[in-house]
Amino acid sequence: MSGDVTSASRRLPRGPQPPKPQDGEKIRKRSGADLQNGWLGRHGTLYLSDERLVFVPTILDTILLGRRHEIRLDRLAEVERYPRDVEDLPGGGRRSRLYLHAPECTYELMVPDLDAWIDAIEVVYRLRAKRGETYMPVITRTGVENLLLTDE
Repeated sequence: MSGDVTSASRRLPRGPQPPKPQDGEKIRKRSGADLQNGWLGRHGTLYLSDERLVFVPTILDTILLGRRHEIRLDRLAEVERYPRDVEDLPGGGRRSRLYLHAPECTYELMVPDLDAWIDAIEVVYRLRAKRGETYMPVITRTGVENLLLTDE
């Protein structure tokens, strides 16, 4: 994980579960995801809205004590691609992952089309900047250039 940002442990936070995405909440991206923190991976759906990322486990994983997790976008410190370069392969037969560094925990997620997820998160932060919310986390990856996100 990145040396630029002090990352919290990988231990998932406890406490009250955040709500599922609400009817009035604008969902910008959603897909299946695997939350890989701890010894038991959880399967579910990852939602990206204008205010937060929410992981909602499947019904089976909920029965097996899987919990919902929320990352407020104004608290996200770093969005990291593992491995950082798209040309690199992760060691040990692992899949590429998305690390979301928040003060309470570093979330490790496997999502389909990893770079599209990072692009979507960056687009949401740019939309927030147009509304006056200028905070943007560090985005750590190399070897990817999305022409739709260039300033030129």
